[in-house]
Amino acid sequence: MNKKNAEGTPFKRNTTLLLLSAAVLLVIAAVTLLMPGRGVAPGEEDTPAQAVDAAGGVVVEEGCEMIQTLSYTRCEHVVTRRVTAPVELYGKTLGDIEPMYEEWQITEFAPKLIKMEQKPDIYCPDHMVLMPGGSGMLCVFENKYGDALALVSELDLEMSALPAAVQEEVRMGIGFATLSELEEWLESVES
Repeated sequence: MNKKNAEGTPFKRNTTLLLLSAAVLLVIAAVTLLMPGRGVAPGEEDTPAQAVDAAGGVVVEEGCEMIQTLSYTRCEHVVTRRVTAPVELYGKTLGDIEPMYEEWQITEFAPKLIKMEQKPDIYCPDHMVLMPGGSGMLCVFENKYGDALALVSELDLEMSALPAAVQEEVRMGIGFATLSELEEWLESVES
């Protein structure tokens, strides 16, 4: 019996030690998994101290990228412009910038990235637009800068010379991909 006890004791000690080690590892794993994370993905950095103003708000840093998305309602085309933010925006908060871009909806604001969008009720720069000018003469307009139509030429045709059925459509402006398409349309309407 002594021989049996002598052989059983080291086995019990090893088993107890093994169980205790497993329990400690389990507790460490549980604590590690339950610790709150930083919320930062690998490779991301925390916001640098200089990117936060005295009131704790995020400010625009030098070299910030500005992405402007224009969704033109008349032709349903979308144009995206990527530019470096103007120097005047550096050090400014969202509250400072919003009044400077009233016609835009700012959708994302960070020290190195500002995203904004706008839905102008005009044709995009890919179109020639036929509509009457202030004198009642038909004119060709083009969206040269993305946010407004500019006069390209005035035609020798009065709005009143068009059939009544198309006058309202022309008054609102009709977009064409090319000047030759516009001219073909005018010829077909006049005949």
